[in-house]
Amino acid sequence: MGFFDSPQRVSPSPRNTAFPATPDDVVALNVEEFLFDVDMTHAPSIATACSAFANDANRALVWLIRWRALNTFCARSDVAEWRRAGARTSRDICEVAAAFDLNAVWEFDHERLCKAVDRLVHRRTRRS
Repeated sequence: MGFFDSPQRVSPSPRNTAFPATPDDVVALNVEEFLFDVDMTHAPSIATACSAFANDANRALVWLIRWRALNTFCARSDVAEWRRAGARTSRDICEVAAAFDLNAVWEFDHERLCKAVDRLVHRRTRRS
């Protein structure tokens, strides 16, 4: 059962996320918010996202914007090669993407995001 099928909500307490009029306005999500149902095989509907973020429609919109940016990032052939070449997991990428800034075209800069994920993986490896 995915999160959207669950009676739980991502944001149980009311929030007041500003409407993201520009890429700079897209606020960071925490990892749990972003990971609740990241399925790259289908595009979630706005109604489904709003249901999950029932107390904050703008936060639902932020989630959809970040999902779209992540989907675009993962669809790149150079990113697919990068993923196969290292010990990077989907969770690692999502963990960074939850709060990573967007560029002027509402996407993640693929080189900067790859480097940020690599830094995260490197830090985790050093701690182990």
